[in-house]
Order: sequence, then C-alpha cells, then structure tokens
Amino acid sequence: MYEKLFALASIATPFWLLMMLLPSWRVTRFLANSAIFPIYLAVLYAVGIVAAIGSMGFGFMQDFGSVEGVIRLMSNPDFALLVWLHILCFDQAVGHYVYRDNMEHRYVPLPVQSILLFLILMFGPFGFLCYLALRAIRKRAKVR
Repeated sequence: MYEKLFALASIATPFWLLMMLLPSWRVTRFLANSAIFPIYLAVLYAVGIVAAIGSMGFGFMQDFGSVEGVIRLMSNPDFALLVWLHILCFDQAVGHYVYRDNMEHRYVPLPVQSILLFLILMFGPFGFLCYLALRAIRKRAKVR
C-alpha cells in the first residue's frame, strides 16, 4: 500500500515545475490559490499514517525518542516510505508558502524565486532558510 501512496504522490511533481518555470501563468496561480497539491499530499500522508497506526498501533511513537529507535523505524521499508511522504508533503507546503508569499510581495525576483523553490524541493529546510534570509534583507532594505 505504501508503494501505491508513493506512486500517487508523484502526481504533485508538475506543480513544482509550474512554480519554478511558469510562476506568472494563470494556471499556476490558480493551482497555488487552491492549495490543491499540498492538500493532496496531506491526504495521502493521512491515509498512510492511519494505516500505520492501524497495523502497528501507537507503539512506534516511543521509537522517536532515541537514535536507535528512529533507525529501527527507518529500516522498515513501509515506514520509510511513509516518512518520505511526510517530507514531500512538508516540502510542498513550504514551497507553496514561499511561492504565494513572494508572488504577493516580490521580495526576490522570479528567477531567484525559482532557484529557492528548487532548493526547497531538494534540501527542504535549507531552501526555506535561504528564502527567509533574503526576505528579511529585502524587508530591512525597504524600511531604510
């Protein structure tokens, strides 16, 4: 089942391409305003986590408290795919936020936005941190 959820998650990939390559296109803006892809990935994750809790119970949560426990969880292929869905969902949500925030306020030029979205897709928190730093610099420069 988790492999099926993983395959279904790939449908959200074109939205990344639209945000990066065609950020001003009305279809891209419509999809961003509807938040359909972050919601879609969240639903897939919810299905997966409910299935995991149904089969494993809540006991797996105790493994989050130790390095050994997390490694044990990640060594389970089904759980690793579920974690990957979790990552995809949050990366999509953060990319979606950055896209909408920057399209509204234009803290960075669109080519830079595209690079930042790529960084978010590939390196999640690092790309988000880069966006927040550039946004803070631009905000500070506007105040002066």
